[in-house]
Amino acid sequence: MMNELQSGDPQDNRNNHHSTSDASKAAADTTTPYITTGTTASTDASTDARTTTTEFADDTATAVTATTTTTTRIHFPLRQTATAIVCIAALASLWYARAVYNTHTGTSFWLFWVALALALGVWAAAIWFHWWRALPNAARIPIGIVLCVALCSFGMSQAAIVSHMRDEGDRNLDYIIVLGAQVYQGSPSLVLRYRLDKAAEYLRANPGTTCIVSGGQGPNEPYAEARGMADYLEHDAGIDASRIIEEPDSSTTVENLRNSRAIIDSANNTGSTSNTASEPSIGIVTNDFHVFRSLQIAHDQGYTDVRGIAAGSPRDMLLNNMVRESFAEAKYLIKR
Repeated sequence: MMNELQSGDPQDNRNNHHSTSDASKAAADTTTPYITTGTTASTDASTDARTTTTEFADDTATAVTATTTTTTRIHFPLRQTATAIVCIAALASLWYARAVYNTHTGTSFWLFWVALALALGVWAAAIWFHWWRALPNAARIPIGIVLCVALCSFGMSQAAIVSHMRDEGDRNLDYIIVLGAQVYQGSPSLVLRYRLDKAAEYLRANPGTTCIVSGGQGPNEPYAEARGMADYLEHDAGIDASRIIEEPDSSTTVENLRNSRAIIDSANNTGSTSNTASEPSIGIVTNDFHVFRSLQIAHDQGYTDVRGIAAGSPRDMLLNNMVRESFAEAKYLIKR
């Protein structure tokens, strides 16, 4: 028994050196795969993370590029479109200048439309070449303020003009004053004919009203406007000559109303010192776009019982007449 214990059981490897080494190798072999697998998994995770980050960066760069491209594609056509619109407006202004010139109204306001066409051409160039951006703020701010004030003033004057374009006056006025305009040999201009037809209509409906036709002779007219107006009312409209008084010395609306008022005061023995009770009732017959300023001038001259009677006007020239009236209003306000 003792010998067996000393020699050891050949199947008992607890005390066998080779067996112990084999066991260690087996343990090492068993441990190594787990370590390798953990390292490989960590490396794969890092690679996936880098791949994901790279893909995200690429997607972001692509999105930024697409946005930049889209912005460029939107911005350029807008500039192109704006330039084209302004150029078309410039050409339309030139065309309208020719149309106004061909009416032979006796004024040179058609040049305004030529100047506007040139200004629009400069504006188109400024849009295309970015001239506005090149200006310093010290220049852009004053220019912007001036343009805003000018546009607001123009809008206010247009609103005032429109507010009196349908004035009808009152019935049975004591006098109506027909303001003069261009006359030709043997006939009034179209604008003046509108005024005269409206006056004739009123005189027929109100037989007790006296008519004063007011207007002198311009350098491009064959005779005084008052003379041509009286002839038209008498011979073409059938108004009795005894109801028509001529005022042939005035050349502006201010003079029309001042000289006509002198005739009325002389006929009625009234003047600036007379009271309202003796003030004759007066209507001013003129084209629709001209009524507001005419009433404004009349009130400034002391008219108290005065009404506007709006005649029509050529529709194709209404834009020209409205714009011209705004300039005339500004001129009157500056000079008065």
